Amino acid sequence: MFYLFSKIFKLSSICLIFLFVNLSFSQQNTTDNLNYKIDSLINSSIKEKTFPGAQVYVKIEDQLLINKSFGYHTYDSLIKVNNNHAYDLASLTKVLASTIAIMKIYEDFEIDLNSPISNYFPELRKSNKKNTSFIEALSHTGGWIPYINHHYLLKRKNGKLKRTIVRDKQNKRFNLKVSENLFIRESYHKKIYRKIKNSEIKNVGEYLYSGLFFFYVPKLIEKITSKSYEDYLNDNFYSKIDNNSLSFSPKNKSMVVPTELDNFFRNALIHGTVHDEASSLFEGKSGNAGLFGSAESIGQLIEIFETWNFKSSTRILKKTTIDKFTSYAIAQSKIRRGLGFDKPNRELEDPYPNKKLSNESFGHTGFTGTFFWIDPKAKLSIVFLTNRVYPTRENKKLYDNNIRSKLLDIIFENSIIIDNE
Repeated sequence: MFYLFSKIFKLSSICLIFLFVNLSFSQQNTTDNLNYKIDSLINSSIKEKTFPGAQVYVKIEDQLLINKSFGYHTYDSLIKVNNNHAYDLASLTKVLASTIAIMKIYEDFEIDLNSPISNYFPELRKSNKKNTSFIEALSHTGGWIPYINHHYLLKRKNGKLKRTIVRDKQNKRFNLKVSENLFIRESYHKKIYRKIKNSEIKNVGEYLYSGLFFFYVPKLIEKITSKSYEDYLNDNFYSKIDNNSLSFSPKNKSMVVPTELDNFFRNALIHGTVHDEASSLFEGKSGNAGLFGSAESIGQLIEIFETWNFKSSTRILKKTTIDKFTSYAIAQSKIRRGLGFDKPNRELEDPYPNKKLSNESFGHTGFTGTFFWIDPKAKLSIVFLTNRVYPTRENKKLYDNNIRSKLLDIIFENSIIIDNE
């Protein structure tokens, strides 16, 4: 009898070892396929001049599958992109800076999201924006117009910049750095806010993507917390990241990927300063745009939203807060926005950003060619950074070739992942 049990035990052990080896081989094969297909997509996109370089970060459950850089800073192939190099994140700033800061003060200071933002900004109380709530502003349903081209107003009819507002050398009056050779008076900010305050309101309740509210977020954070916007984010979020590259003021220009050759306003290659013109008038320390960072740093930051991986010692935001901000903001509506976050299109005929993503998923895109997305159902986090605007924003191949959706297809089809369909 003992001999029989011994044989059965040995056979069971062999079967378990075989199963483990087979499973490990299968997982390795899957990861190899994923790497190969992502490499093919990104490298062919670089060859087609969709963008000069890119970073890709893919995590499923608690396993980091891809953390890789491709190509070069520019098409001259001089500087290779490395994992610690920073991209201009553009509108990812709205989420990875403004929204997470609001989420934190919502928890710590019990902000009523249904209350008007004018409660905190007396100058708005006599404007057409006096009744705009935080929910409306964050879901882009407050009717605020998309953008104001403030930099157009800095030029004279002859095309030259107004020297009463901007100068090519820094001094005590013209103290804010717009770009390497352009400096603005801080007092000009009053005119910027006045123009936002007096701007038109469209149809309240309808979706109209707008960046204007986000210019108020740094002021809101300072008013409520008595800390600067930048310090508040560093203290509560960015300082907790290993090898952190997230910053509004990159110190080492050589580790920053350039964006566009601006022939209209700054008349130079934008490198190390923010691409967004309105944000540049605030030295990039804006709620609309201005944050720089690597895919790896973003990947570590967005672990705060990976509720399936929550560890009590590293929780910064409550799950209830995360669920509130990342759910669809307007119930029984076709509007796809969360609070600050973008979400999948509710209309099946237009499966933005990809049909395989669940309705629980959320993320954001950026004008410079940046993207991150999280799907709690699939336990997936992805960051994809490019500088598709180099050397010009007229390059729309990233969109025309649907590269982001193709990348998501590859991940879902070549990973051990929960099927959302």
